[in-house]
Amino acid sequence: MPTSGRALDAVAASATLHCLTGCALGEVVGVVVGTALGFSDFGTIALAIGLAFLFGYTLTSLPLLRAGLALSAVIPIALASDTLSIATMELVDNAILLIVPGAMDAGVGDVLFWGALSFALVVAGLFAFPVNRWLIARGKGHVAVHETGVHGGPPVRVVAIVATIAAVFGTTVLIREAIVDDDMGGHGGETKAAAHGGDAEAGGADPVRGLTVAENGLRLELAQAELPRGGESELRFEIVDAEGRPVRDYEVEHAKRMHLIVARRDLSGFQHLHPNLGEDGVWSASVTLPEAGSYRVFADFKRDGQNHTLGSDLFVDGPADWRQLPSARPSATTADGYEVRIDQSRAEAGKEAELGFSVTRGGRPVAVEDYLGAKGHLVALREGDLAYLHVHPVETDAGTGAAPIRFATEFPSEGHYRLFLQFKDRGEVHTVAFTEAVAR
Repeated sequence: MPTSGRALDAVAASATLHCLTGCALGEVVGVVVGTALGFSDFGTIALAIGLAFLFGYTLTSLPLLRAGLALSAVIPIALASDTLSIATMELVDNAILLIVPGAMDAGVGDVLFWGALSFALVVAGLFAFPVNRWLIARGKGHVAVHETGVHGGPPVRVVAIVATIAAVFGTTVLIREAIVDDDMGGHGGETKAAAHGGDAEAGGADPVRGLTVAENGLRLELAQAELPRGGESELRFEIVDAEGRPVRDYEVEHAKRMHLIVARRDLSGFQHLHPNLGEDGVWSASVTLPEAGSYRVFADFKRDGQNHTLGSDLFVDGPADWRQLPSARPSATTADGYEVRIDQSRAEAGKEAELGFSVTRGGRPVAVEDYLGAKGHLVALREGDLAYLHVHPVETDAGTGAAPIRFATEFPSEGHYRLFLQFKDRGEVHTVAFTEAVAR
């Protein structure tokens, strides 16, 4: 084996690309599965690291096993060849995913997710190259495989081309995200929410919220990460400041000091709760989750004149029956016979849209009662990452009777959103859901 010069560089590059293939396969599968199932950041990273080592060792071992080497001989070769290289790649690429704002919170359908992952893997390969070069020059690392005379895995040239494409794609995506953040006032450094838009109104509320568990020195902490399926349970949580102290001073927003939203990852099982605040600063609410799966919990509140929406994951054990998002339709009907029609024109990403909902029952218009300080309450969640959109009611003429319930929001990106409208009639609150398809 060469110990210096271009020959050593070529062998080190080949070893790095070989190792990068297994590492990338494991990392992609781990991050995709962890993100899709709603794992925590560190749970997703742990899964990705484990699969990266598994795939890396497997790609090295299979050609050796096919050549007739015993498993007892192959295992030490794979460990000596790949361990330090994979460890370097995993340390670097997962650190980048944690550093890039919003990367770990983005859904698998979000271009930021794939862009950050592509960029991270390529940079990880660049860091692993000098490590492999140093090992090979000293007769270690990938030399263990070369000494067997058996070579396998995907062609190095093909891997190099794929890595180059990934580098261009990932760099382009991150540059675009950075430019969008700057154009929107530089808020993107805190959460991915601001990368999709800046101030939606004079109050400075971002159109997308709820993607992170912490922001601006505040953090949502759930007392339990899992609830039983079926019967009524108590969900307890608190908002803590930068020093870890429970927050107790909240302002009233939409007639309440705290709005707790719970929705399953497939955008079913929506619940809007108003928890009680204990003297110890812990909020509590009774909740029933009849179906298994991963849920997203949003704490929506106002403090010091600023609106906050913090999100965290909650799990219900058992086989989950995931549903496809319903197609977009102009009307929906509640279980007790109210028909609601949406009269909003075709929505476009990046532009503020006004949503109007007309309520009828038995063919007759319904003059809804006030609910939470307005004619209705609307929650909008984006398919995939369940980004929580800032929505505010639009004042209507009180003398118009059964006028449509109107809201204003900005859809930050193309795709599908689920709109959960709540209105009040005859003293009862009714909920209906719509799917909104937003064009580019």
